[in-house]
Amino acid sequence: MAYNNLSGTVMQPVALLPRSNALVAPILSGNLSTSDASAVINIPRVSNATNNAIITNVDGDANSLICESNLTFDGATLALAGELTASSGISGSYFMGDGSRLTGINASGGGSTFTVTGIGNANGTLSAGFNYGTTTFNSARTWTTPSSPSVGDVVRVKAPDGVSSTNSLTIQAYADNTIDGLSAIIIESPYGAVELCYVASGSYRIF
Repeated sequence: MAYNNLSGTVMQPVALLPRSNALVAPILSGNLSTSDASAVINIPRVSNATNNAIITNVDGDANSLICESNLTFDGATLALAGELTASSGISGSYFMGDGSRLTGINASGGGSTFTVTGIGNANGTLSAGFNYGTTTFNSARTWTTPSSPSVGDVVRVKAPDGVSSTNSLTIQAYADNTIDGLSAIIIESPYGAVELCYVASGSYRIF
């Protein structure tokens, strides 16, 4: 069994000329398992290894890599310290945070477009968004707030024609919820309106 051990500096010749005088590009092969090959060129390396950091390319050089310490992934969460931009849409089941810098948002209780729910000459259930009477009342009616509201939901109510002290519209808080501390409020004027915001568990406020 033969054993080769090479030490020192290996200089690559410009070319090897075998007896056929044909030009052959020099190739040096071997086993580098006992070395870190720190001086071998054209081998991609990361000089700033950072735990869980994502590796990116530098200046389009295939042999130049860097760990992005501001962009990490631990197998469960992708963490970004900085801003995120996209040329197309960003989707998710939900977004955390106060959303104070989001623009162009259309949702119940905010923006310029709301979910619209029409209720006829009957008792009904309100929804987050804009609720209005579609027909004239000929009797007193009760509309109940949503059964499973979320904090921040806004419920807007617009009574129809025909509402009066006799044909009143009662806005009933669902179950043990309250509206400014009351279990219900009453609208007694045609086209009367009220706006409620669910501010805490079990509690609506009029504004």
